[in-house]
Amino acid sequence: MANPQQIAKLVKLRALGWSQKEIADQIGLSRQAVAYQLQKLKNASLKTNVDDVFTAALLGGLVAAAGGIGLAMILDALKKG
Repeated sequence: MANPQQIAKLVKLRALGWSQKEIADQIGLSRQAVAYQLQKLKNASLKTNVDDVFTAALLGGLVAAAGGIGLAMILDALKKG
């Protein structure tokens, strides 16, 4: 199962045109796991706002990297940006 940091990196790499195999090799998951995560993100985006899903995936990686510390600062910065 992918952790929030892996999902954030997966989203960024896919947006840059990396293949599922390249992403899998880069983040240490199987190609099937990458495909599964991409499908989950796609399905979520069909049920809600695409921007919200994208932001949540990236923000999840930031929060995990910070260990949950500074979430308010991150959210504040996103609101101002």
